[in-house]
Amino acid sequence: MSLFSVRMRSSREEQGTPVHISGVERIVAETDLERVAATFVQRAMQHKNGTPDFVNLSIERVCPEEIMSLEALPIQTCDVEDVEEGHRAAHHLLCEAGVSSESANFAIALLKAGPAPGGRVMRGAVLLDAEQPIRMEPDPHRGVRVSKLDWEPSVLESWCNGIGHLGIARPRVWEAIALASKVTAQPEVIAELCWSDDQSYITGYVASQQFGYVRVTHLKPLGSLIGGRVFFIRAGTDIQSLISRLEKQPALVDRLPTRPYIEL
Repeated sequence: MSLFSVRMRSSREEQGTPVHISGVERIVAETDLERVAATFVQRAMQHKNGTPDFVNLSIERVCPEEIMSLEALPIQTCDVEDVEEGHRAAHHLLCEAGVSSESANFAIALLKAGPAPGGRVMRGAVLLDAEQPIRMEPDPHRGVRVSKLDWEPSVLESWCNGIGHLGIARPRVWEAIALASKVTAQPEVIAELCWSDDQSYITGYVASQQFGYVRVTHLKPLGSLIGGRVFFIRAGTDIQSLISRLEKQPALVDRLPTRPYIEL
């Protein structure tokens, strides 16, 4: 069976600078290409963050032998009352994962202000030294964009059935879990911090192989268009090798953890 990586990115121009609006990825069979491509274009044109000036849709054949097998991170929810409590919870989780307090604080402040130069949203993720607050990504305008990932359909169906009663079995969540599962499976990555640039979505997460994917219910104010990702990496990491795997190696979530959802 032929498989293809389908990717969509959309942006708009603001004062001569492209501003990221949305993006999505799938790995699909050839028979699903037309349907998935149409869905992605519709998603780009109807996004809550505005109508794009530019939509890029790319389709690339994937070699099945090159696909990385992933186990989904277990998911849990940390309920907090407000953004300040959410940031304290995120800081605590990052430190539990092995990130220094200084790097955790730097990352939270960076995402609050906007990770790209000028306080803008960045297409990709920040690579941050886990021990000291030093950015490691080659291009701070672009960041590192994790690509070529998806769920194996039957595993996704099982995951949705298993946590459906919680009301969080939505594309936004399962897409983020696939990404976080690929990112934290890299031996150089200690943890990830993320919250969305979608103005209506205030829940973010901290992820690590140590404790899984933890949803933090308030990580930014409602109405904010600022968000992003930070990957905390070990000292001595071969940055180019890590970026190559994150951006180019196809990966499928094809296994569930023993406990897909963990009560805090």
